[in-house]
Amino acid sequence: MRISFISITRVLIFLYVILFIFYPLAYLIIYVVSPQSIGEVFSFLKSDLFLSSLRNSIYVSILTTFFATLIGLPYAYILHRYKIFGKNFVLSATFMPTMVPPFVGALSIIFLLGRFGTINLLLLDWKLIDRPINFIYGMHGVIFVQTITLFPWIAINVYNSLLKLDRSLEEAAESLGANPLRRFLTVTLPGITPGLMTGLFMVFSFAFTDYATPIVLGQYELLAPQAFVNIQQAIDESRVRVGTYMVFFMLIIIVALFLVTKRYISLKEYASLRLPRPVEEIQLRGAKKIALNFLIYFALFIGLLPHLFVFIISLSRAWSFTPLPTKISLDNFATILHEPTPFINTALYATIGTLICFLIGTFGAYVVTRTKHPLNDIIDSALSMMFVVPGIVVGTSFLFAFKKDIPIMGLLGSTWLIMPLMLATRRITYTIRYSYATYVTIRRSQEEAAYVLGEKPLKTLLKIVMPNAIYGILAGTIFSFIEIVNELTASLFLYKPGWETVTIQMFVKITAGEFPISAAYAVILFLTSIILAIIAMSIANKGTKK
Repeated sequence: MRISFISITRVLIFLYVILFIFYPLAYLIIYVVSPQSIGEVFSFLKSDLFLSSLRNSIYVSILTTFFATLIGLPYAYILHRYKIFGKNFVLSATFMPTMVPPFVGALSIIFLLGRFGTINLLLLDWKLIDRPINFIYGMHGVIFVQTITLFPWIAINVYNSLLKLDRSLEEAAESLGANPLRRFLTVTLPGITPGLMTGLFMVFSFAFTDYATPIVLGQYELLAPQAFVNIQQAIDESRVRVGTYMVFFMLIIIVALFLVTKRYISLKEYASLRLPRPVEEIQLRGAKKIALNFLIYFALFIGLLPHLFVFIISLSRAWSFTPLPTKISLDNFATILHEPTPFINTALYATIGTLICFLIGTFGAYVVTRTKHPLNDIIDSALSMMFVVPGIVVGTSFLFAFKKDIPIMGLLGSTWLIMPLMLATRRITYTIRYSYATYVTIRRSQEEAAYVLGEKPLKTLLKIVMPNAIYGILAGTIFSFIEIVNELTASLFLYKPGWETVTIQMFVKITAGEFPISAAYAVILFLTSIILAIIAMSIANKGTKK
C-alpha cells in the first residue's frame, strides 16, 4: 500500500499541531485545573489581587476599545467615502503603528508627555502652567497610549468592510427618505458589522493582555503585568502559580469573547445577492474639504507621533529638563551595532520561524483546500486559532510545557530552537490564511488535467498550483516575518541570556532606564518593518491583479 504525499503531509502537520499548539495549551490547562491546585484556584478567584486587577484590566480595555472606535470608525468612513488628498499614502501610513510593539509608543510618550517631557516643559516655559501636568502616569496614560497605537486595527477592518458594501442599499434607503444619520445607522453600520466586530475584538484582546505598555508606564495594577511579574520575577513557587492562574483566566475571557463575537456575526446574513456596486468617492469642496482632510491627517499624525518622536530620542546624546535634546549624535546606533547578538538572534529566529510558517502554512492550506479528511478541520482551526490566543498565554504555556525537567520536551526547551518554534506557532496564521485565500481562487481544472496525465500531487503543487498562488503565499509569509520580528509578549517568557532579540533588548533597556539605546533599536525595527510591509503589500496587489 503506497502512502501518498498528501497523507504524509497531513500527518506531519497534524503532529506539529499536537506538539506545539495542543500540548502546550493542554499542559497549561491541566496545570491550573489539576486536583492539587483546584482549591487554590477558587481561593485565588476571591482574592483582592485578582478582583482588583481584573476590574482594572476590564476598565482599561473597554475604554481603550471605545476611544479607538471613536477614532477608527469615522476615520475609515471618511477615508472610504470622500476624496481625501493623498489617499494612497494615508492608507499605507495607517498600517505603520501596527508594525511595532505598542510599548515603543509608550517610550516616546514618556519623553513627550511625561512630567518633565517636551509638552510640560514648553508649557512651563510659556508660563501657561505652574507645575507639570500628569498626562500619562496612571490608568489614563495606559488608555491613551493603547488607543493611539491600536485604533488603526479598527480603521483597517472597517475600511475593508466598506469596500464590500453595496452602494445600492444606501441609495434605496435615500429613496425611502432616510436622512444621512439614519441611513448610516440602519444600512451602513449593519453592513460593516463583521469588520467592526473583528476590529473591536482585536483592540480589546490586545489591550486586555498587554503587559509591556503598562510596565513601561509603571502601572502594575492590571492582570497582564501582574501575571508577568509573578511568573518571571518571583522566586516563590506560590507566586508563580498565582501568575499562571491569571494567564489561564485571561485565556478563558479572550476565547469566550471571541466565540461571542463570532456567534454574533454568524446570526446575520451579510452577503449580497449580486456583486456589490462600489461607492463612488465624493468630491469635497470648501470648508468641508478642509475639515475632513484635517481630521484624517490629524488622526494619522497622532497615531504616528510616538513612532516619529522615537527618532528624536534615538539621536539624543544629552537631554535633561529641556524640551528637545541639547546634543544630537549617532552614538546610540553605534552602541547597539557593537552588540550584534540581538540582531543575529532576530535574523536567525525570524528566518527559521518564517521558513516553518512557509512550509506548514503553504502545505497545510493546500491539504485543507484540496482534500476532504476529518483532520483537515482540526488542522485549519488550530493553526488559525493562534491569531486569537494571546501572546502571554503562548509564552507561559511554552515556558511550562518545555521546561527542563520534562523528558524529551525539556531537551528542546533548553535549546534556542524553542524560540523560532514558538515564534512560528504564534504567527503562522498570516501565512495559512493568505495561502488558503489564494488557493480557493485557483481553478482545479489544471490540476485535474495534470492528474489525468499521470502527474503526482507534489509535482502538481510545485509546477502548477504554487506558481499561480505565489503572490498570496509570499505576502502572507512576509507578514508572518514582520510579526515574528516584532514579537515580544510571548518571547519574553522563554528567552535566556544570549537569546535576546531586538524587541527583548528594547524592553530590557527601557526597564534599565536606557531610553535612547532602546529608541535606536526601535528605529531600526520600525524602518525594517515598513520596508517589508511595502514589499508584502505590493506583492499582494500583484496577486489580486494577476
